[in-house]
Amino acid sequence: MKKLLWLCAGLLLCAAGPAEDLRVSRGAGGAVASEEETAARVGIEILKKGGNATDAAVAVSFALAVTWPEAGNLGGGGFWLSRDPSGKVLVVDYREVAPREARRDLYIRPNARGIVPSAAEGPLATGVPGTVAGLALAHRRGGRLRWRDLLEPAIRLARDGFVMTENTSASIAWNRERLLRDPETARIFLPGGAAPAPGSTFRQPDLAATLTAIRDRGEDGFYRGSVARSIEEGQRRTGGLISRGDLARYEAKTRPPVRFRFENAEVLTTPAPSSGPALAEMVLLTNLVGPDKLRPRDASSAHWAVEIEKRAYRDRNRYLGDPAFGGVRQNLFTDVTRLRAIAASIRPDRATATKDLRGAESDKPSTTHFSIVDSAGGAVSVTTTLNDSFGNARVAPGLGFLWNDEMDDFATRPGQKNMYGLVQGKVNAVAPGKRMLSAMCPIIVVSGGRVAFVWGTPGGSTIPTTNYQLLLGTLLRHETLEAAVAAPRFHQQDLPDTVQYERGRFEPDWTEGLRRLGHTVVERENSIYNSGLIGRVHGIARNPDGSWTAVADPRRSGAGLVVRPADASPVVRPAGANPVVRPAGANPVVRPADAGPVVRPTP
Repeated sequence: MKKLLWLCAGLLLCAAGPAEDLRVSRGAGGAVASEEETAARVGIEILKKGGNATDAAVAVSFALAVTWPEAGNLGGGGFWLSRDPSGKVLVVDYREVAPREARRDLYIRPNARGIVPSAAEGPLATGVPGTVAGLALAHRRGGRLRWRDLLEPAIRLARDGFVMTENTSASIAWNRERLLRDPETARIFLPGGAAPAPGSTFRQPDLAATLTAIRDRGEDGFYRGSVARSIEEGQRRTGGLISRGDLARYEAKTRPPVRFRFENAEVLTTPAPSSGPALAEMVLLTNLVGPDKLRPRDASSAHWAVEIEKRAYRDRNRYLGDPAFGGVRQNLFTDVTRLRAIAASIRPDRATATKDLRGAESDKPSTTHFSIVDSAGGAVSVTTTLNDSFGNARVAPGLGFLWNDEMDDFATRPGQKNMYGLVQGKVNAVAPGKRMLSAMCPIIVVSGGRVAFVWGTPGGSTIPTTNYQLLLGTLLRHETLEAAVAAPRFHQQDLPDTVQYERGRFEPDWTEGLRRLGHTVVERENSIYNSGLIGRVHGIARNPDGSWTAVADPRRSGAGLVVRPADASPVVRPAGANPVVRPAGANPVVRPADAGPVVRPTP
């Protein structure tokens, strides 16, 4: 087989322009890697003011609710993973929950008009949001600055406005048809029927008022009082199910992290109802089949990875859900005896059809991720989402925030796929007060007792497999983080039984090699939105000298920022923002020429 020419940091990325435009920044004072430039600046300012990684993460998350409405949110949820300088790990699960009036047959039984409700759009698609409660809990556990000081930047951005970026404007324009369906949403995001132009000032006074209530009263400013009354009234008018009782009962939860070892490093991620256990299974199966089989970048290595991903996704879809309800079996994902049998079922010379795996059950990547480290070595990895782009594409009337459409992440109809093509098990069926299963699984890697990497990604069902391939790149192949992030990706999720690969990024020998082994290989669906690409990783790596390198995925075009010393002008990049706080005399920005070698196929 011909050698695969592996595209990397030094080569062309089909959605981001020439790689010479890729910027990677380095510094010792702390770092932020995020999808959106303005929110990343907020995090840097918090670090400069003496805040720690927790403080910066809270401020960035609220800022994203203003500047990155596609996925930043008050009306959604997510998972928080942090490690403080002493080594203490905190996981906060602020996943949405089903309203009390939700029932298992909610999306099966026709309503009074004879219509079966949708779990993906409309008034019944929304779960009770968890973002505000989750950030409040994380701040109580690890914050240093005052809560109100962390809300002020987001309030100013909403009240006084921010300069509309090309990325955010394009995101609104791509979703114009959906956003026009709700008058309140259209009024805010499509004034005059079109997306706000790049360079214009975009103000959101209703959202500023909601954020002010949260600033003044903490989470009670959202889940109780006037905001909660307005939410209930709006839900009642539109036919939704969320009540003030649902809001008052919502609770963000702390959970033990999922921990596993790979190549002399400890990997930390989040437990159920996230997909962290499935990610752990992928890595443990790699150890059992032999990591050397996955070290090269060729079709044979991809075959082993695909077979591992397929089996881990089969278990994910059967055994993961809200651990407060029956049927969730997280222990199976790290049961070595069981995993040995699974590893032995992988044939080195032939794909296993998903229908032949035992226990068969009959992406619009709108999530966002950001990573933050501080000068003391504290780290936060947060993945947060509304599910679809702009969630439900419905704004809470008078409150300015977008609702999620997370109810589609339940197994709403037995045997039928959700918007990401996943066919999930009964353990993830709809129930009142239940958290829906999530693909999110933010990452922190620890080596030698210190944080070595922090990263995560959006991408719906591709999140666990993207994170798995980043672990292979950084820990097994010893690639730089920027090289591992830029490398091409593929994805297998059990059903459909296909290997999706990034459009235009693999040599024909790679795809033909997989086909000869019996895999069905298809290019990732192309659209103006995702350009056939998989994931958008935003991460940070510790350098040997103790400084940090922040990396934004070059897959998404648009504005990005590297923060340099105060007297220097910013560097604008094509992907997400990677500001880095630097003390005087810090190392210069690392550019493509000195960012490390191009990753090439193993001979």
